[in-house]
Amino acid sequence: MKYVGETYPKGIFAVYCVKGKDAEDEGYNFELVVVISAARHSPQNFCNGSWRSIWNVEFTNDLQMVEMRGSMQVGAHYFEEGNVQFDANHDCKDTTQVQARPN
Repeated sequence: MKYVGETYPKGIFAVYCVKGKDAEDEGYNFELVVVISAARHSPQNFCNGSWRSIWNVEFTNDLQMVEMRGSMQVGAHYFEEGNVQFDANHDCKDTTQVQARPN
């Protein structure tokens, strides 16, 4: 909540458990999906912009691993003395091992 509120004014987000303990499967392995959406419309400045991203965060208890996959889409539209549109998509993936907090 804090990240979305600070980074995307008027943005919205949702978190879903799609696999694991709170969904249909039992056990410690589970997957969360985080959806972030934000838009800024500024017709007085002749521009609009949007951000949409989906993040899959999969926790695997056996290896204490976390895999994160993301898909982002950014759009911008500038329309003063012309019509310029920009759309960009990017996918990313990373894995890390969960570590205990030092004492």
